[in-house]
Amino acid sequence: MNILGIFLVIIICILGALYIAGAVRTYKMEHGAMQEQFIKGKAQGSSLDGDYIGEAVGLKETSWKGKTLSHADKTGINRIMEGSELVKKYPFKFFVRKGLRDKKMDVIVLDSNQPGNSWWLKYIVDEMVEVSAEKYLGKVHVQVIPGIVFTLGYFTLSK
Repeated sequence: MNILGIFLVIIICILGALYIAGAVRTYKMEHGAMQEQFIKGKAQGSSLDGDYIGEAVGLKETSWKGKTLSHADKTGINRIMEGSELVKKYPFKFFVRKGLRDKKMDVIVLDSNQPGNSWWLKYIVDEMVEVSAEKYLGKVHVQVIPGIVFTLGYFTLSK
């Protein structure tokens, strides 16, 4: 086998391992209490406006602190701690459609594939539902290839 053949085998093995890891993570995420809560939620975004405090479920400390949403133009931006300063970056648009993995339910999609955002954000798709008044539960998906969607985790947003 030549060098190119070995290289291709290595690439195929790495991609296969990543696919298996993504499938296992998705299975774990979608067979737990958070998924049960998610499917009970509603895609009601009529009151989505202002600053929301965010928490990445299961992670102790992250620089992500939430989102600021504008109902008027259906846009938002993430709030991130950089050192001791809270900055707004990574804008998105939001709208309602069927879920990527929860195909029978309507969800609020947060589309970060916007001009000016980092290249890697075009693969991340956040979906969320309202689980109680002004409280939202979201899912973080990664979709590198259309039709192949992995669930990475959950987040909450609240006023």
